[in-house]
Amino acid sequence: MIYFLYQIIAWALFLLVFPFFIIYSLSGPPQEARQRLGFYPSAPKPGNKKKRIWLHAASVGEVRVARALTEEIQRQLPGTQIWVSTLTRHGQQVCREWLPPEVTCIYAPLDLAGISSRAMRTIEPDLYVCLETELWPEIILQADRRGSGPLLLNARLSDRSMRRYQGWPVRYLLGKTLARFKAIAAVSEDDARRYRDLGADPQIVTVCGNAKYDLNLAPERPAAEMAANPGELAAAWRRNLGLTREQPVLVAGSTHAGEEELMLAAWRKLKRNLPGLVLILAPRHLQRLPEVEELLRERSIVFQHLASLDASGPEAEAKAAVLLVDRMGELARLYAVADYVFCGGSLVKRGGHNLLEAAAWGKPVLFGPHMDDFREEAELLRQEGAGFMVRDDEDICQRIMAFHIRPAAYGRAAQQAREIALRLRGAARQQVEIIKQFVGEDG
Repeated sequence: MIYFLYQIIAWALFLLVFPFFIIYSLSGPPQEARQRLGFYPSAPKPGNKKKRIWLHAASVGEVRVARALTEEIQRQLPGTQIWVSTLTRHGQQVCREWLPPEVTCIYAPLDLAGISSRAMRTIEPDLYVCLETELWPEIILQADRRGSGPLLLNARLSDRSMRRYQGWPVRYLLGKTLARFKAIAAVSEDDARRYRDLGADPQIVTVCGNAKYDLNLAPERPAAEMAANPGELAAAWRRNLGLTREQPVLVAGSTHAGEEELMLAAWRKLKRNLPGLVLILAPRHLQRLPEVEELLRERSIVFQHLASLDASGPEAEAKAAVLLVDRMGELARLYAVADYVFCGGSLVKRGGHNLLEAAAWGKPVLFGPHMDDFREEAELLRQEGAGFMVRDDEDICQRIMAFHIRPAAYGRAAQQAREIALRLRGAARQQVEIIKQFVGEDG
């Protein structure tokens, strides 16, 4: 009955917004509308007992997980055919840019009866894998009926999401949906507990860590070379951005409204003692770029877009002391070139973002008090002297100046950050071991 009610409501809403769906689809690639409605090109199943795995990602964050898992699947299960679906256009663009050419990238079907089943019949996955918090009841039902899993990997569930899921009928519907999973690999013990509280079978819930930490951030370089020469990579990327080795760089990553103002205030104060300091602002959502640009103009701050530097090639020269990131997927290399890192979504109540992306490059991380979604990572870094809580622009200034005047202490914090990030790797391998339980060793 609950699925029936869900589908009535979902179809009613879809029919209501159908004209807008058509208008929106016309602005995108021609295959988008067809795939959203479950029409995919038929593809022959791989031969020689090889398997087809469908990974479903929402947007860019989940695509990063898909990339880490894809690398590990290709290592452990060579010849496996991989399809990756995304909800957003941004996610689809990044999917096509980041994943190997042999991976089939598609738009996810709408979670409607008839559409989801058509997609399953056409794609015929041996295993359907949801990533992080992608809990769409109809497609998960269809995967269960086909015997294609489903699995939930790199599973995350924040306190805020948990609170939203508490009321009836959402909690009941999600409980039924979670019961269909054959395995759930949670990122942390807190995530595992929340999934169990929502109704997941405790016997199938394990904690494997975050597969994002296994991501090869420079796919053109072997992982061993990256591990051995992080400084060489960072120096090369600095040259590409027109930055000298001596210029101090402060990267503010994944910032939200209200945080750019604080970072600019801190940057202006810091320039009194660090006159060459370059600030790189990377808003979490690119649609906020006009808002951030206006903020910079109001303060008469000369800035430069990151894309304009990249377009200049090896002869690039940073002509402004503030760089504004105007493309997705750039944070990894920006953290590599940074001397100082602030991770956004934490001075305002947005739950924080992934601190270990910067820590993996040996960068001590500054973050605000609102790290609800990444509490364990924040506490681990803080306890081991590699993460530092700040509450305002004055705190940011004091911490960075302490780093500047105590280089030995900064070096110890940097080493500790990298060691913590390396220690937490291995989640992708564990999660693909789970996949192998359902597709077999000959996949």
